[in-house]
Amino acid sequence: MFTGIDIGGTNTDIALIDEDIRTIKVPNSKGLDQAMQMAGDDGRLVVSTSQPLNAMITGTAGRIRTITIPGPGLVYGGAVKGAVGPRGDILEPVDTEEIQNLLKGCRAEGIAIAGKFSVRNPLQEEIVRDIARQFFDEEQIAISAPLGGLNFPARIATTRINAGIKSKVTSLSDKIRKNHQDSLFVTSDGGLCGHDRAIANPSLLYYSSPATVALGAVYLSKKKDCLIVDIGGTTTDLVLINDGKPILNTLFVQGKKTLIQAVSADTIPFGGDSCIRDELLQFRSGNARAFGGAEPTLTDALNVLGADIGDTSRSCCLDSQKAEDAYWKYIETLGGIIHHMDPPLIVGAGFLAPYIIPDLADEARVRFYVPDHAGSANAVGAAVSRISISVHAHADSQRGILILNGIDHPLPIGLSDDDLLVYTGELIREMARSEGAPSADLHELVTSQYSAYNVVRGGRVQARITDFVIGIAPGITAEAP
Repeated sequence: MFTGIDIGGTNTDIALIDEDIRTIKVPNSKGLDQAMQMAGDDGRLVVSTSQPLNAMITGTAGRIRTITIPGPGLVYGGAVKGAVGPRGDILEPVDTEEIQNLLKGCRAEGIAIAGKFSVRNPLQEEIVRDIARQFFDEEQIAISAPLGGLNFPARIATTRINAGIKSKVTSLSDKIRKNHQDSLFVTSDGGLCGHDRAIANPSLLYYSSPATVALGAVYLSKKKDCLIVDIGGTTTDLVLINDGKPILNTLFVQGKKTLIQAVSADTIPFGGDSCIRDELLQFRSGNARAFGGAEPTLTDALNVLGADIGDTSRSCCLDSQKAEDAYWKYIETLGGIIHHMDPPLIVGAGFLAPYIIPDLADEARVRFYVPDHAGSANAVGAAVSRISISVHAHADSQRGILILNGIDHPLPIGLSDDDLLVYTGELIREMARSEGAPSADLHELVTSQYSAYNVVRGGRVQARITDFVIGIAPGITAEAP
């Protein structure tokens, strides 16, 4: 049994997949515990929690105290004494008294700790973290070394995100693991990760909705080249699929570059719960009237135009001309955008897809397909995704170490460049196996950003320095029914 749970803004979707596909929609007002009970205990459980985290990250954040260890001569906010060199050598010690004085009486809700070369040696971040533990709970403290990437400003921004949401992710993890110890989370690139990895780097879970919908729609439709049109409550997301895979982009959050890789999606600010007053508006104030809300929405307009969604009698307060104008404003706006993108096919996802996609495809002059269970494509995508890992690797033959996202591993003597990739690949596979990945998902490794050079002194090669990114790409598990 493959079970996916997607916690949305209004409802939690559940998909149970074995020989058949069963889907359940549970109002968030009933709580996650009830959704977990309805999901059952059989087989693998995967949770996507994108929507609540998105709201936290993009909304008004609590005060985060950032402590940076950039090294002498570099100016960053929150800088303290200390320095690690590019090969992981300690160049200047941390002043522990300085850190204690900074944190005494600090009223921040989270502490973000980032050293420029901590991914080569996390010791100084760990020293600062140990001091921070005297004043703050572990769930309020985030360090940058597990993120792996060398881009220091992006790593700082991502660590701040982690400091703001770590406590929520930890609490959610505790709740889920009470009944499903071996469950997994969906990541922003459409892969899966275990609880420990999610807590070490909570930003992995941010903005996972486009990824789950894309993979779910591909799985349900069996279409490999198309545009996914996901009609949600607040927005409509457009995700382009090439050869069965979505495109990944680096995310900017509140104008700052992060280390988060996420599925690329064009987001249009209209959805099924968009309010209709004099016209269709780019915001929602709650559910459609057909589902107990106070204001008429695009969903209610569909009812006025002949659909049968929810309590149709509550939609009748909407004037028929306003309903028609609002509906066609949506169709013409989306249709023009899709026509310009010129996809070979659109695949509908979301609860309203069967009602809207035919007219949308006609407006865009493109073929369409709405698969069964399109309304729960997000939960289906969560259920059938596979464990993925992306690791920044740094090998130093002189020091005899291989550093994977800030963690030291022994480096055997005399490895060639090709042997190093094979050796690292086996470590990656073992990480994935420890989270429950089946062997069938571990055959193909992806390597990028590869660079290598020799350190020469006195005419002799002293060391071979190698950097690369290696991992298991996201996608649909080979074990999916």
